[in-house]
Amino acid sequence: MNGSFVLDSVSCGYGGKKVLDGFSAEIRGGALTALIGPNGSGKSTLLKLLGGIAGYVGSAALDGRELRSMSRAEFGRAVGFVPQQTKITTPFTVYEVIAMGRLPYCGLFSKLSGEDDAAVLRAAERAGVSHLLFRRASELSGGEQQRVCVAVALAQEPEVFLLDEPTSALDPNQSVRIFSIMRALASEGRTVVVAAHDINGAIPFSDRFIALRGGGLAAQGEASELDENILAPLYGIEFKKYVSEEGGRAWHPSAKSFSL
Repeated sequence: MNGSFVLDSVSCGYGGKKVLDGFSAEIRGGALTALIGPNGSGKSTLLKLLGGIAGYVGSAALDGRELRSMSRAEFGRAVGFVPQQTKITTPFTVYEVIAMGRLPYCGLFSKLSGEDDAAVLRAAERAGVSHLLFRRASELSGGEQQRVCVAVALAQEPEVFLLDEPTSALDPNQSVRIFSIMRALASEGRTVVVAAHDINGAIPFSDRFIALRGGGLAAQGEASELDENILAPLYGIEFKKYVSEEGGRAWHPSAKSFSL
């Protein structure tokens, strides 16, 4: 599996309201793509569509296969999805929650194999939650629960990872850790798509970006091509770029954009 998506004139929404409207884009396999754009632009809806959670009209294909033709079991093996700010309320331990990522392989009532157990332990180690394995997941902080959700996706060992604001509840240290994991997965040939409000946190780790506005495609390209000329019309404010001595880039909204 290459893990590439092609979307052609896709529309998708909820309760009779379109969120994505005639959206077309390509998502490169084996790369980390950041979805950026203002609130309500369609980033989360696009991720749900790619993950087989949201219905759509138009064409959306993974490696040439229309998403609507794929079964839930096929999605479970191919795509790992980390939703935004999930609160875990079940009485399960962290180990048991992460083990749910193995359901596409072992079934709901089957005993975990040695291979499944090893996958759970690898995922916990990579997400930095090994020391929490036998704690109740519901007792963890929001940031710890978010890392557990990332571990669930890692335990699936899919070719595609979809993450909706995975660092929203994390401190800077843990945010860098999660983005570093995603960067490593892309370097291993996995496809990673991350919806991000924190442009400066996501773009340094990304290969490409897709900018959404009003349910449509505003811009797309290599991460190195993102600049203030794209960001200003996207968010409706002016941005100022800062370049570090090491060559890193960051953008900050200009105070001149606001008048009270």
